[in-house]
Amino acid sequence: MPEINYVSEISDTEDILSRLSPPVRNWFKDTFDDFTDPQKVAIPKILGGEHLLLCSPTGSGKTLTAFLSIIDELVRKSMDGTLEDTIYCVYISPIKALANDIQKNLIAPLTEIKERFLPGRAQDIKVGLRTGDTPRNEREKMLRKPPHILITTPESLGLALASKRFRPILSDLKWLIVDEMHSLVPTKRGTHLSLSLALMDRVVDSEVQRIGISATMEPLDDVAEFLVASDPRETDIAPQRISIAKISGSRELDLDIMLSTPRFTSIPVKQILEHNIDLIKELVEAHNTTLVFVNTRNMTETFVQRLKVAGLLGVEGHHGSMDKTIRLDVEQKLKNGQLRCVVSSSSLELGIDIGSVDLVIQVGSPGSIATALQRIGRAGHQVGGLPRARFLPTSPHDLLEIVALQNGILSGNMDLLKFPQNCLDVLAQFLIGLTIISEWDLDEAYDLVSDSWPYRSLPYDDYIEVLDLLDEERRIWVDWEENRFGKRGYAQMIYYTNIGTIAPDNNFLVFTPDGTLVGQLSSSFVSSLRNGDVFLLGGSTYRVSSVIGTRVNVSSATGYRPTIPSWTGEAMSRSVELSQEVLELLGLIAVQYRTGANITPFLIDVLGLNRPVANALTQFLDEHSATTFQVPSEDMILVEQVEAPLPTYVVTTCRGRAFNLALGYLFAGLAARDNISIHELSFDENGFMAKLSHEVEISAIPDVFRGSGSEETLNQYLLESQLFAKRFREVSSRSMLNPRRIGAEEVSPKQFQQKAEQIMNRHRKMDDSVIVREAMNEILSIDLDILQLRDFIGRMNSENVRIVHRRVKMPSPLGMTLFMSSFEDLLSLRTRAYLIKDVDPEILRRLLGARSLATDLDEQRLREYYQSKVAIPTNANELLRLMDMGGGLERQLTHPLYSEKLKEINHDTLRGWVHELAERELITKVRGTGHEKIDGKWFSLRMTEVHGTLGCLAIAGAAEMDDLRELYTGGLSYEVGESFTRGEPSTWSKRNLSDPMDCLRLKLLDMLGSEGPQTAELLSSRLPFPSAQVEAVLQELEMRNLVSIGFFTQTDEGEFILRVDEYRITGGQVNVIDYRTLQTMILNKSFSIFEEPADAIRNLALVQRREELLHRVANYRFRDWKDIKHDSDVYNGRLLHNRVGYTMIDQIPMLLGLRSEPWLGPLEEELLEKISDEGTTRTELFSGYPRGKENFHVQRSLKSALSNLERQLAVVKQYVDVPNRKRSMAIFRRLHGRIEPLPFHDALSQLIARIGPVRIHTLRFFVARPVEDLADALRELERKGAITRIVTLQPDPTDYYSSPEDAEILLSPLPEDRKMRILSQSDPFSSRFIHEIRLLLKQGWFYPVFKGVDPIGRILMFVVNDYLEIKDINIPHSYLDDFKTTFAELLENYRDRLVDVSVLHAFNGIPVHDCDENIQKILSELGFTSMGDGERYIRGGVVAPRSRQEINRILFYHHSLHQNSRWENESIALDNTIELRDDFALRGRCEMFRVNLSSMVAAHQLHQGSNLRGHLVWARYPHFQRLLSIKNVPTDPDDEEILQFFRETNDPDMYMERNAMKRAEFRRLVSPLMRSGHLIQDYRGGFKTVEPLQKVDLWQIKREYLRDLVQNYPVITLKQLERLAGSSFSPEEISDVMHEFEGDGTLIKGFLVDDLQDICWGRMDMLEELDDLNRTRDFVIPPSDPLIHYFGSLLRERFGFGSAYLVFHKEEPIAAFKANTRNDKIEITDFVGDSDLEKEAIRVMKEFAWEHDMPLSGKLYERIRSRML
Repeated sequence: MPEINYVSEISDTEDILSRLSPPVRNWFKDTFDDFTDPQKVAIPKILGGEHLLLCSPTGSGKTLTAFLSIIDELVRKSMDGTLEDTIYCVYISPIKALANDIQKNLIAPLTEIKERFLPGRAQDIKVGLRTGDTPRNEREKMLRKPPHILITTPESLGLALASKRFRPILSDLKWLIVDEMHSLVPTKRGTHLSLSLALMDRVVDSEVQRIGISATMEPLDDVAEFLVASDPRETDIAPQRISIAKISGSRELDLDIMLSTPRFTSIPVKQILEHNIDLIKELVEAHNTTLVFVNTRNMTETFVQRLKVAGLLGVEGHHGSMDKTIRLDVEQKLKNGQLRCVVSSSSLELGIDIGSVDLVIQVGSPGSIATALQRIGRAGHQVGGLPRARFLPTSPHDLLEIVALQNGILSGNMDLLKFPQNCLDVLAQFLIGLTIISEWDLDEAYDLVSDSWPYRSLPYDDYIEVLDLLDEERRIWVDWEENRFGKRGYAQMIYYTNIGTIAPDNNFLVFTPDGTLVGQLSSSFVSSLRNGDVFLLGGSTYRVSSVIGTRVNVSSATGYRPTIPSWTGEAMSRSVELSQEVLELLGLIAVQYRTGANITPFLIDVLGLNRPVANALTQFLDEHSATTFQVPSEDMILVEQVEAPLPTYVVTTCRGRAFNLALGYLFAGLAARDNISIHELSFDENGFMAKLSHEVEISAIPDVFRGSGSEETLNQYLLESQLFAKRFREVSSRSMLNPRRIGAEEVSPKQFQQKAEQIMNRHRKMDDSVIVREAMNEILSIDLDILQLRDFIGRMNSENVRIVHRRVKMPSPLGMTLFMSSFEDLLSLRTRAYLIKDVDPEILRRLLGARSLATDLDEQRLREYYQSKVAIPTNANELLRLMDMGGGLERQLTHPLYSEKLKEINHDTLRGWVHELAERELITKVRGTGHEKIDGKWFSLRMTEVHGTLGCLAIAGAAEMDDLRELYTGGLSYEVGESFTRGEPSTWSKRNLSDPMDCLRLKLLDMLGSEGPQTAELLSSRLPFPSAQVEAVLQELEMRNLVSIGFFTQTDEGEFILRVDEYRITGGQVNVIDYRTLQTMILNKSFSIFEEPADAIRNLALVQRREELLHRVANYRFRDWKDIKHDSDVYNGRLLHNRVGYTMIDQIPMLLGLRSEPWLGPLEEELLEKISDEGTTRTELFSGYPRGKENFHVQRSLKSALSNLERQLAVVKQYVDVPNRKRSMAIFRRLHGRIEPLPFHDALSQLIARIGPVRIHTLRFFVARPVEDLADALRELERKGAITRIVTLQPDPTDYYSSPEDAEILLSPLPEDRKMRILSQSDPFSSRFIHEIRLLLKQGWFYPVFKGVDPIGRILMFVVNDYLEIKDINIPHSYLDDFKTTFAELLENYRDRLVDVSVLHAFNGIPVHDCDENIQKILSELGFTSMGDGERYIRGGVVAPRSRQEINRILFYHHSLHQNSRWENESIALDNTIELRDDFALRGRCEMFRVNLSSMVAAHQLHQGSNLRGHLVWARYPHFQRLLSIKNVPTDPDDEEILQFFRETNDPDMYMERNAMKRAEFRRLVSPLMRSGHLIQDYRGGFKTVEPLQKVDLWQIKREYLRDLVQNYPVITLKQLERLAGSSFSPEEISDVMHEFEGDGTLIKGFLVDDLQDICWGRMDMLEELDDLNRTRDFVIPPSDPLIHYFGSLLRERFGFGSAYLVFHKEEPIAAFKANTRNDKIEITDFVGDSDLEKEAIRVMKEFAWEHDMPLSGKLYERIRSRML
């Protein structure tokens, strides 16, 4: 143990200065007035060479304290000329930004000292930065010329120590500085650093002085030991010494708590947010620079947006999820004083220098004293600055915590750090790193690990278990007999790409039973879920069925409250010390209440609170004391049993979330053990709430808690929790058993979590798994405060420890927040009809605040409103308006609307009006529905279809159905009267049914619109349909903002009312437009049909996908997209923020006008200048710049600059179709400086005319300017009359902007377009209503199906492996006929995308084989048939799978690689081969090989030239003629002279001599001609001009070439054929030819390989040959063999190679290797294979080498051999 010495002696300034060298002394005196107190204490100790831990407040000059003596020593060496190229100091920073910052703050003083105070002879002192972002060339430069001071992060230090090239430059290391230790030491990152320091002490021989820096931390003794634990100078006889300089009172603090409203305790929490925005704006405007801290990233975004809209200028956000460049830009602007305000979560709380900040605002409690101090210290961060901070509470509970926090800070209390001990996952990672350095003796490595402070008491058995685990998982090898371990396989690559301990928070995908993706949840949220929990997502509730891998399976839970609050995943646990402050504050206040004193004076006089805060806290605590005098304390917790349908317990402890989690999980585990179901379990900082199936005996809890096995019960409960699954994933990743990256490739989140699931299932079954133990340890020490729980349970024997139990109707205020949280989520629900009636009125009052009063409407007022809305008719036209709102009219006036409005009208008058309207063909009679309430009655034409349809449906069985859409309406009809005379029709005409859902929807809207608020039960009783159906439609109408739910006439159940009526009755003043009318206008404008695609693109401003033109261009097919894309007037670019789209050239000025002026750097300007008027390719743009690995940073800068130009729309692309090129060539066109943007107001006005009516929210996707500029422009355009603002209810009044012409049209109802369309979610129309679509059709990437403006169904489908995978079609039965026509059109268009096979799994969530006869009929008409597996249907293909081995056997046979088909000798093989690259490709096809290829080319008259894949091959002259014709590349006139020369002679030397040309010049001249196929070479090196075939049909040659190509492939996919055919064939050409082959019976298409999900073409005649073939021999396919392209995808996906030797064993590829062939040897340079079949692979490789008479060699080969031995 080191000797620890606390130092506080303040040295004299002159004494310190006298110890510094003159240049440093003069620089300091010139720059600073004096040393700070911390500097006066610490600098002398550092100058004396002592280890030092410096703990002082932010802004006290700690960084300079640490570096000053180091700078001084290096300056002395610089002047002496003894400064060597080695690292003297390593500075370790926890974050890259801080490392960047320190580098700047170091370089500036060093530069100033050198320029002003050092003599010219002095050597330069270099500072280097090495982090994960440091380019490779910079790291290489650092090795060649090491910096004197290295700034790095813990992970980069670990990597550096593993590098054999880096370790030597640390040999003279003298100083080690660890900054911000308080953020490192209590984490596993600090544990990893401690191990790295122990390793550094082993590999560095010099004595290293250690300096630790932190602003706030305790216990300092432990931190000091952490810093020096592994110092080799430490011995039992002479212990190491370290000084601690703790200066806590060096700075004063200006703190205050501010309330944003005088009614703080009486308004809903959500309103406090609005008031906080206003207060923040006032505070920011009163200061120069303000830093606002909030507690979540989501709140950061919210506050920035709200502040901008409020008109605050110069405000930006900063959090960890932002792009790095944006964060750095914000930091720089903040430092330069360009910003007034920055809102941050936690990313700016560490010691990054952000310049002069004069105010910090903390919104809500930060949860710990240390975090608060760190954030407060950001204000006045400069030396001598006074930190000023203002706390803004967000709720009364938060106010209580902030008051306790302020007390703790002013009392000088501090959070105690907790140190991870013996972390086995970090140990595993470190041991893998050790093996990269060398092999290790087990005991020697254990000694090294135990030198590290966190592992000082590591049990040897645990160490051995970790080694054993790594050996089993093949991360290292362990020789137990020799007592050694070392590196294995991929370990080095895995270590380098996965080092570190920070666990990423991956999202989980949420799926319903039918496979619909409904959204994402963070892993931190999922960790709190249990099966059966109900949670809120996207406005709907879902119940958890299971969590498997990365997938959360749920079922809809409409009608159930959430059991997990939506904010659960974001919550961080309050520190133990802050919880202690809360308990002490409550204890002090409880004493005041017990003495009967008013607490306000106490709060003001004793605690120093201002009067508004004291009054607000008094109101809150008075409410609590009125309920109970009891408050939680060290020795007491409150248990309140709330009256509810289920036994509900609110347990209040005020001890922080970690303690509550431990106590709550123990409570739940014990309940589950006793077969009591836990329906709900939620937590906050003050307690937890549990809803159980049965009551528990509270008085028995202490005995149960103290009982044996309680902790085991807790552990068992946790093992099945998602919290354990989350921690296990992190631990297994940290242990490198489940790496996040393998080489440069990042493992997808899905693969990562699936692998984690497999590992977890395996380890759960083990008796004592190291990984399980570490995951549980992490939970119990980080997530749960198990130590405090043990202490509390242990003290239950004492009489002082009490559990106070009371039965209540509502919890006390301290427990109210948690109780209300699940109800607060109701406010986010879009459908509250099933929920609101179950909510206690008191809870409803608390939820709605003042709004609850507005829902109690006066009955008289309601009657007057609806009377005025529908007038008593005075003529026939007014009767028609009444009938448009009502049902059937008959003599008895049974309809409530008619009985009310027509009872006073004379019968004859009424009959006359009816006859008049009938003769004018405005009303009619209905018959034939079979329904007595409809047949024979009069209806307006509008209502005729509604009631005729509903009547038929009621008779057809709708009354027995839950969903009308399940009823197939084909064949149902009714009759309407025509040509009336005196009320009698002369004829009756037959009518088919209208859309059933539309009819029921319209009927309900009319009933509510004419009669006012009604309950669902009342509405159902008046309609011939089951209540479930009516409620479902009402729920849909509510989701679409057409109706609202509430208590309008004091009913017990929620009533429905038209949203527009509710708005007007409750005082709405603005004239509102019907939302459906607005949607109809947008639909009509969006789907205008154009003859020309260009006009459709102009109408939309831009398009993103080919599907978007499908319903907008007459006779459009997907195949037309290629021509549209290559139109010279069509440009492609990042037109909407960062989204890519296509537009017409004449739209560019408008789109440019919607953007701000682009920011261009020097490199961007340089690239712009290179773009010519005709356009420039990317290659041309980057030409002239250095390339190669050493210039990687240059190429990266170029790409970044070009990307910046694209993002800012300074350039666009134009696509050009180029022969012999698969992809279109992109030509960059310059816009900046060439095309004049429209003025912003004009551009905005044009856009609104084009796409309006449009919300400001939607406009922000088009307008790349600050939202405040957009709002100002809209106000100005509205003032000028250029646009019109209209209002609709959504559900609150929402502003839309439109052209004046569109606004005029909206004043009258619009006829609806009821056409069915299948759209993508990115379609311009879909994207406008995406939230509504996802509310109705659920989340997920499906194709919505629209009937007019209504999303009525969805198709979950995607193109995969060249076929259309249709997971589910969800379409109501009533729309099947429409759907068949629309879907058939879409499937035909997919053929143009080369996707003509479709596979269907389910229809309406039912497996297709189980669907009813109506659906089967539709599917049959669409061309679907069964695949024969009882699960799927297929369209356009067959299902005849063969095993991969069988396919390969036939393939090898027809390619002469099978032992039965190899040629007798090389000469015969050559005669039967069209083209060959080398001996390897030839030799494998021969039984006997005597003569190599180069010796036979003359005899066989072979030439060498380029094939269609660009490879040099040997072939006969006619073959090259054929290839030249296929390539179809015209010759350049400049090349004609050389081609003519080689028509006449073959001698290149003669040509070079004639033209005085060097060989290198000649090569440059002929290489392009060789590649294009115009020249070939003979075996002597002579050249020959290839003449193209004359008078031939190019398409016929291509067709024949493809036929010849595929004849030897039993099965082939489109991608394989593309690779084999080369770039001269487009996918469309290949597909057309293959379809011809299908047509003439040459090929079949479908699923032909059992382990492959690709669509393949196959030769049935070949596939039937299998019976006569025995298994193929084992062999190797070399990279020069044409078959390697057939296996290209497999080579990349399985082995990670683009080109390599492929090893086959038993007709399966088992390995691949790369090799150099030199000196008649095959030198292995890389090898990847199945470890279990490694021996077989080597055997086959040796046979291959023997066959080619070239032995295997190389270091890698020898290592593999020795490993096998």
